[in-house]
Amino acid sequence: MSKVLGFLVLLFGIGTRVVFAQDSAGVATYVSLSGEYSDGSVICGTGGGSNKICDREYDPNMIGVITVNPAVSFIVEEMDGTVPMLSSGKAYVLVSSVNGTITIGDFITSSKIAGVSQKATKSGYILGSATEEYNESDPQKIGKIMVSLSVKPAVLKKNAEANLLQMIKDGVEGAFESPLSALRYVVSALIVSVIFIFGFIHFGKIAKSGVESIGRNPLASRAIQTGVIMNMGITVVIMGASVFVAYMILVI
Repeated sequence: MSKVLGFLVLLFGIGTRVVFAQDSAGVATYVSLSGEYSDGSVICGTGGGSNKICDREYDPNMIGVITVNPAVSFIVEEMDGTVPMLSSGKAYVLVSSVNGTITIGDFITSSKIAGVSQKATKSGYILGSATEEYNESDPQKIGKIMVSLSVKPAVLKKNAEANLLQMIKDGVEGAFESPLSALRYVVSALIVSVIFIFGFIHFGKIAKSGVESIGRNPLASRAIQTGVIMNMGITVVIMGASVFVAYMILVI
């Protein structure tokens, strides 16, 4: 399979070199990285085109793991300051028992130790799941285990109160780290909230006035009902337009 993949890349990927090794399972790409690193270090994005070693728990900016000898790597252009990174597949990852020993299937996430992962015990962003055990009881020691990589948010059902507090804390920290993104969410939420409140108030007034009008003039009930329905339709369109505008603010 590897030979077939290499042949296809050489045939269609002009200027691309393929390297094969045995220490992981997946396709690595080369990314820029500042600072010192080790094989198996967890990488986080910075939003400025460069990357760094992760150094906080459940970091939502995790993007992958440094794999010095990936199974397959695509090198379009070799540059100083770039390293092979794996974001999917399986790779050996630096781990610590600072958050407890690790069993097969446990979620793995970033930790406060630079580049080192740990067992995830609450909801948040994870790096993937362990495919090997790590039974070292000394949290000061650093080991390495194989992890099935899949960076995503995960929800652990236990400790719901602590999870909620952590989510609020992460949200507040995120607002300071990326104020423009936070402002977009605030503006979008404000627009949707104001329009929906206006829509419900307007709908209530229309319904009330329609009932009163029919009571005063039953012969014109059909015309009154038509007017009420038209006003309701206009209100729904306005509310839908506000949702669309809020969405565009988030994605643009």
